Amino acid sequence: MAENITGTSRVKRGMAEMLKGGVIMDVVNADQAKIAEDAGAVAVMALERVPADIRAQGGVSRMSDPDMIEAIQARVSIPVMAKARIGHFVEAQILQSIGVDYIDESEVLTPADYANHIDKWNFTIPFVCGATNLG
Repeated sequence: MAENITGTSRVKRGMAEMLKGGVIMDVVNADQAKIAEDAGAVAVMALERVPADIRAQGGVSRMSDPDMIEAIQARVSIPVMAKARIGHFVEAQILQSIGVDYIDESEVLTPADYANHIDKWNFTIPFVCGATNLG
């Protein structure tokens, strides 16, 4: 059985510190990601569609298609982030396996587990979380 390799807290915090003060753009394809990079974005968040629109149409908002994420990664040199549903560790494993730079265990996607979040210590990829107020 392969041994789990985890990223250190120092590395995870240091990578996030590099994004401080920059703009992270939501994008739905590689062309939008390139435009965001050219406009000065420090990172992009790969989205299939706007999660609120998916839910409004009665759908389940899930992790974006890995092929779409990989196309974005191939097109830009800035970090690429992607969202996983709350509690869906398999989505997070897929995102880690394709090499995204950050994972957002996101409340805007349809939760997979209402009680348990992903155990982030089992991953080498740092996790991010949006906030409107830290105080």
